[in-house]
Amino acid sequence: MISSDAFRRGACPGAGAPMESGDGLISRVRLPAARLSANQLARLATLSLQDGQGLLELTSRGNIQIRGLTETSERHLTRELVAAGLALADPEAEACRNIQSSPGYDLDPMAVADTRSVAERLDARLQSDPAFRKLPPKFRFVLNGGGQGHLAEVDGDIRADAVTTPYGVGYRLALAGTAHGSRPLGLCRPERLIDALAGLAHGFLALNERLVTPMRRMSGLLDVHGTAPFLDAIGACLQSAPDLPEHPTPMKPGPLGRGVVAGVPLGRLDAALAQALAEISGEYGNGEIRTTPWRQVLIPGNPEQLGPRLRDIGLITDPMDSRNSIVTCPGQPECQSGTTGTRDHALDWAQAVPEIFDGDSIVHISGCAKGCARPRNSPITVVAHEGLYDVILNDRPLPEDETNRVVRGLEPQEVPDTLRALARSTR
Repeated sequence: MISSDAFRRGACPGAGAPMESGDGLISRVRLPAARLSANQLARLATLSLQDGQGLLELTSRGNIQIRGLTETSERHLTRELVAAGLALADPEAEACRNIQSSPGYDLDPMAVADTRSVAERLDARLQSDPAFRKLPPKFRFVLNGGGQGHLAEVDGDIRADAVTTPYGVGYRLALAGTAHGSRPLGLCRPERLIDALAGLAHGFLALNERLVTPMRRMSGLLDVHGTAPFLDAIGACLQSAPDLPEHPTPMKPGPLGRGVVAGVPLGRLDAALAQALAEISGEYGNGEIRTTPWRQVLIPGNPEQLGPRLRDIGLITDPMDSRNSIVTCPGQPECQSGTTGTRDHALDWAQAVPEIFDGDSIVHISGCAKGCARPRNSPITVVAHEGLYDVILNDRPLPEDETNRVVRGLEPQEVPDTLRALARSTR
């Protein structure tokens, strides 16, 4: 049996620190507050044409990446990102800005807290303290403001989940995991939150330095030390951790308060589409584009004006569109690990099996067992190896339980019939 280490996902690319892939180098624009301006998006569209393949990709972390770079064009791109306020000049300082925050704070009527200001203040703290440049490349903070833009299912090393208390809004601090799967520490008041988050990160670094083989993520460190050292570090500012409320269904394409959620097909914006989106946001919105973990954009503005225009340029505004069900990676030839053209196959299957791709259920099509597009369980996963596909139920591409791998070795054209059979068996 192949070790899971063989399927460890690659490094996190960023400005000044690209990652090699099958179609050249990849760079990534981090968006700690889950937003950028229309002018910045238009600039990214131009740069993607000048330096890459003319494509912008939305990631499951709400960031934007540019593929197909050369060493020369990546250096030019990095300089331009810094000039546009989208990256830092120091690659090590840039690399530690891994913050994911809820996008709908002021538009979502169900949101509990404004995480934008928290993200901006935490980002400033990470930039100002050189010690944080030693954080591992995938170490991530999650700031969950609740509501339909909640990040309950997003995993983080250090997370703060906004909750309502008799005394106002507080933040439930926890380590290593999703909202309900992480290890809770306690309730923190908003005015002490940034110090607490920074203290937890410092605690991780101090403990990690003592290990012969440092840990890449918080979960490994907790297996060694537990939560006690972290409680000792910041316990004075915590109260007892409350239970988390049930979270609503995550946001779907369509109106959301004074804004519109629009899906980006397969998470890809070509330069022309990105430019058109920037123009619509500038003319009919407030000149701001927000990104979500579901490869969507959230545009503040009048839904009656924005909705039809976003649909007309090719974005998804129908919550039942079959493409909403697709989660997929680039596959071959863009990715060195992929052995199939996952994106083309996903679109074909979504059209062929609408009873599975119903716009609500998630179907993860992965080009290899690493599962980069969705590194967690899915109701249905179709994973490629050596040009063929396996079907896995309620697990991840490298399943924790091999009995969940229910079908093996399918040719791409055989997958639709298998999915139809699954649909019939669950009726």
